[in-house]
Amino acid sequence: MLRLSDIWALLVPTGNKPDAVYQQQLLELGEAHRVAYKINLPMVFVIAPACSYWVEWSAVFGWLVLVSVFQFLNALNAHQFVKCSKQNTHLSGLELRNWTARFAGCTIFYNSAWASCLYLFWIHGELENNFFLLAIVAVSLTPTILLNRPSLSNFSASTTVISAFFLSSIFWHSTSIRWPIAAAYLIFMFAMFGYAFRLNRSSRREIVLSHEKNELIAALSKSMEESNIARARAEDASRTKSQFLANMSHELRTPLNAIIGFSEVMNREVFGPLENERYRQYSSDIHESGQHLLALINDVLDISKIEADQFSIKIERVDLRTTADETQKLIELRASVNDISISRKFAAELPDLEADARALCQIWLNLLTNAVKFAPNGSEIRMVANYTADGSFFIGVEDNGPGIPENELATVLETFGQGTEGKSRPGSGTGLGLAIVKGLTEAHGGTFILESEVGNGTRAKAVFPERCLLPHKPRVAPRHRRAVSYP
Repeated sequence: MLRLSDIWALLVPTGNKPDAVYQQQLLELGEAHRVAYKINLPMVFVIAPACSYWVEWSAVFGWLVLVSVFQFLNALNAHQFVKCSKQNTHLSGLELRNWTARFAGCTIFYNSAWASCLYLFWIHGELENNFFLLAIVAVSLTPTILLNRPSLSNFSASTTVISAFFLSSIFWHSTSIRWPIAAAYLIFMFAMFGYAFRLNRSSRREIVLSHEKNELIAALSKSMEESNIARARAEDASRTKSQFLANMSHELRTPLNAIIGFSEVMNREVFGPLENERYRQYSSDIHESGQHLLALINDVLDISKIEADQFSIKIERVDLRTTADETQKLIELRASVNDISISRKFAAELPDLEADARALCQIWLNLLTNAVKFAPNGSEIRMVANYTADGSFFIGVEDNGPGIPENELATVLETFGQGTEGKSRPGSGTGLGLAIVKGLTEAHGGTFILESEVGNGTRAKAVFPERCLLPHKPRVAPRHRRAVSYP
């Protein structure tokens, strides 16, 4: 159903978006009128010779010149609007109304010149000529309305002009069948008008959707640009942080190493006994605190390098059994204090890994430290190393500790992330160990897997891709040269 509100909305643009939509409709109208001469003029030059069969050439030539002039003015006006609209994509409402009036004026003059043939070429008594004129004017209503459909005011003006000339002509000349002709014409006119109006509304809807799409694309582009700027700033901040930590590492480690070294000298009483027992305790506390702080600084530096993608690994052939021996020695003392035993569950034939030896040692050491920290006294911790079903290889640690709830598994893998169990234990660490393990594993192209159930312990695995595997080289005892005696 066509409603008056729809017609009013199309006739009177209000607000920024309606103005933009209406300008686009006028631009479509201008593009159509700018090239309309390619169809209109050939049609006029065909009709003119046909009319000359009944009418003198002077009248036909005058009509031909009049129609051509107004067609030229119409095309010129359309060309000027297209040029103006492309130079200024946001014309004001007043400018749009002025251009609408100019289009309507050009349309009225051209259609008046065209339909004037009903008066200029009408000959009383020449039935064939008169019906020919009525037919071509009535048929021209279809291309005229479709040509002007982008603007409701324009195709209303064109329809009104042609209809006025048509109806006034048949009644002015007192045609005997004027009423049936008028009724048929009005039915045809209203049918074409309704069809053109629906095309106009559909075109308007498409333009609105196109504008909304463009606005959305512009908003997304702006958001992407802001996101890129924010990411660049974050990367700069991360690089600055990493650079700061790298610079501070020397400033922090140098005095810490001095504190650790001097406190160890004092604790061992290298230069003589400490007469007061409290001094011995203080030096021991200073030594332990210095080592703890140095380990913490190393962890913070490692995680900052991993997060900034600046952690470089040195690829070499690594003997896993040797790495396991060295790592176990580092943690055995602490495990024995809690009466925790460390066992191994390795594959029968351990391959060598093409990896960073220090990183592998740190992965195993961090996992063992976590297990010793949370495993109950008197329990057993297992160092594991074996093949997966897809041919990859993993190293890891299994324990019988309290386990980690499923909803906290992601948390404990984050930087400084700690689960409920870790927070409840004073001195349990900073929450960097597993994050470092995950980062070191991924630096090798591997995957870190953490499986745990409350009450059933934890299983942590660093899985390395198959490309990191190398066949193990058995150790060969050195040959002793046999002494040779010369004569």
